[in-house]
Amino acid sequence: MAYPIIVDTSSFQSDSLSFFNGLKSHGVSGAMVKLSEGVKYTSPKAANQIANAYKAYGAVGVYHFWHYGTNEAQNFLDKVKKMGLDKTTWLALDVEAPDLPQKCTAGINKFLGYLYANGYHNLMVYGSASWFQEGRIKQAKLSKYAKLWVAAYGTSQPGIKHVDIWQYTDRFKGMSLDASYDFKGLLKPNGKSATPIKPEYYTAKGLYEVKTDLIHAYNKLPLKGDKNKRYVRFAKGSRFYGVAVKDGDIYSLKTQVGYLTANKDYVELIKEIK
Repeated sequence: MAYPIIVDTSSFQSDSLSFFNGLKSHGVSGAMVKLSEGVKYTSPKAANQIANAYKAYGAVGVYHFWHYGTNEAQNFLDKVKKMGLDKTTWLALDVEAPDLPQKCTAGINKFLGYLYANGYHNLMVYGSASWFQEGRIKQAKLSKYAKLWVAAYGTSQPGIKHVDIWQYTDRFKGMSLDASYDFKGLLKPNGKSATPIKPEYYTAKGLYEVKTDLIHAYNKLPLKGDKNKRYVRFAKGSRFYGVAVKDGDIYSLKTQVGYLTANKDYVELIKEIK
């Protein structure tokens, strides 16, 4: 039986629509996107990867790389909401960091419980087969009906029972790209996947403050392409003056150091200047 193939992406992979469309010819029909890690990191490619994976497949979920921090569940959910992902979205907890404790199950359940209590019930736990086999993650004690996403390479089986998604390779078609068999067809365009909300933009001249971890300045519009990026970057809390300029359906901010995003998820208008 041929199972649907899904890929998982992070900042190491492309965020272009052509990248995701190109994977279709190899049977890929969905994607899980790394959204966050710890309590501070947000993948700089997450927004585009979510939007373009959804355009390509109509099916996308997101995951958080866990370090056992106190506020990681809250941080992850905050970013999920900012990305416009609704409560039917599949959310996964990536349990593999070397700094995690030997016994992880109680912490996993606490993380899942926070998401579930906030109305997000499509939950997964990702880990290598060895972590389940060694009891670092106790499969039978996982709560909130979490599905199992298990990594096992170079084998003909996932290595444990009742697996929902099996990540069987980290070199899909010779690329540096993880791929999984979706045994239960969880990620499919049937209303059980994410529906990204169209971004909102500021259209005013004024003083702005950076809301996200980091934004880049660009030499010209549109705001894309590594060659178009300037060395200038603004960290969270930085303030700058900008004039909103329209480029198609998108607004950007023209500043003294280049063009910056006017997306309301990334910057906040502190004071409008008439």
